[in-house]
Amino acid sequence: MSNLGIKLVMAQYRAFMEYRYQAYKIELTQLLLQLKNFGLLFLVILGSAMLGMILLLFLGLGKIIDSSDAPQYGAQMAWLYLLLQSVMLSAMKSAIKNNQQRFFQRTIVRSNWLKLMDIKLLFLSNGWLLASAVIALDLTLSQWLRAPHFVLFMLLQFGLGVLCLYKPRALIYGLVFTAILVLLPINIVPLAYHCGFIILFALSIFLPAFSLSGRLSVNSLFTFWLSFFIQHSWVLIWRVALLLCVFMAITTLLHERADLAAIFSVIATAFMVLFTSSLQFDCGKLHERYQLFFQANNQSWLFFISQFMPSCLFFLITLSSYLLFVAQIEWLLLSLSVGWGTLQLYIAQKKPAHYALVWMITTGVLLAVLT
Repeated sequence: MSNLGIKLVMAQYRAFMEYRYQAYKIELTQLLLQLKNFGLLFLVILGSAMLGMILLLFLGLGKIIDSSDAPQYGAQMAWLYLLLQSVMLSAMKSAIKNNQQRFFQRTIVRSNWLKLMDIKLLFLSNGWLLASAVIALDLTLSQWLRAPHFVLFMLLQFGLGVLCLYKPRALIYGLVFTAILVLLPINIVPLAYHCGFIILFALSIFLPAFSLSGRLSVNSLFTFWLSFFIQHSWVLIWRVALLLCVFMAITTLLHERADLAAIFSVIATAFMVLFTSSLQFDCGKLHERYQLFFQANNQSWLFFISQFMPSCLFFLITLSSYLLFVAQIEWLLLSLSVGWGTLQLYIAQKKPAHYALVWMITTGVLLAVLT
């Protein structure tokens, strides 16, 4: 190819790269606008906690690196990081691949250009991998020799990002299998855990697809809601992932500062109430969409009551899991949490614009009174 031809190809690639980058920014902006359902104050709350979340992110990476004394805990922390990364990238997948114009792009550029831009935007979007890279650059040679598993962990972060884009089914299978691995009562070194992760995710690529929604007959309110959550599992996945993050953070903080257990209990309760009661936003929308159908079948009142059941059940499961695996909560706070969750459900249903404000005020009052 002549120099003129090479320059022409490079100019075309740069133009395509600029187009994809602009499309990426536009879709990310639209994604952020969807958070307005939780109110501006909700974003302010998360924004104010951003510094603490970043510090916990690097603290967790330190636990993964220095996990020779507690390899299972380090493997569980690594699994949690991979899960949270997968959730974040799944939310950004449409922006990364520019799905809205994907078919059009295939008609104007080569397929390898599409994948190359996908990988570039994947690197740009993967804050978890970038944080690991920052830590890796600061490690000395002796530290690398003591933590060879961290290299595999970073390879897993990149590999799972690729799976998220092109093989999401294998990603889900792999996360399930590796979760079983880190929960087994075995004692192996960190390097063996991460090798096991790689093997299990590699095997997951070859497993056949399995769909439960096609086998489910919707003939009652229970199966109606079950079918909804199977087909829209994302509304549960991101909440469960964030709750797991809260649980792991509280576990780490309790280990470091057991004297602040009362404060951590209130914070954990606040986030459990927040993430479980916010499920009502999704259930409420579904109720509005199908209420005429159930009214025509004389089930209007039952359907109205049923929209609150998923949030209530989710809260009870979350609270039970916290009490069983993380820490105990005083009876007074435990009792108040039930009333608080009920209040947040009511606000989400009747006054959604005030949802975050009520949550923040209640959190502040409980911190002031109970700690």
